Amino acid sequence: MPTAPKVNKKRQCRPCQPGWELNKPSCYAYNNPDLAKRKTWEEAREDCRGKGSDLAVAHDQQQKDAISFYSKGSSGSNGYWVGLRDEDGRWKWVDGSELTDNSWIGDPTVGHCAISFQNNRWKSVNCDTKQRWICKKSTLSVYTLQSYY
Repeated sequence: MPTAPKVNKKRQCRPCQPGWELNKPSCYAYNNPDLAKRKTWEEAREDCRGKGSDLAVAHDQQQKDAISFYSKGSSGSNGYWVGLRDEDGRWKWVDGSELTDNSWIGDPTVGHCAISFQNNRWKSVNCDTKQRWICKKSTLSVYTLQSYY
């Protein structure tokens, strides 16, 4: 006969890893390093990929609001890289989809990527500028194994 699982009151399942913030249904990590450690769009994307994620993508207003929320302390030309860049004269997300609402940012410019600011503002800037960045990934899932006796 199986025994009951042990309960450890100090352990707790969390949907996001330490250093990541939950904004359902995803986890976000906002990276706000000192000016000297900020990254270009490509460098920021590589950093996110190294964390098992990618630059943040927003396909609806709720996701855009989440990205805006994590764009803390942004102003002027200092925002946060998101996963949106110009590809052949069209805004494309890092997941391969196209931006469907250009009112968020306006027309793309060759060599530009998008940065996010608080208050749902986005701006097109040269991808080679150094900015902060926001990574996004799915929440953690817990799978259970069942044994049949």
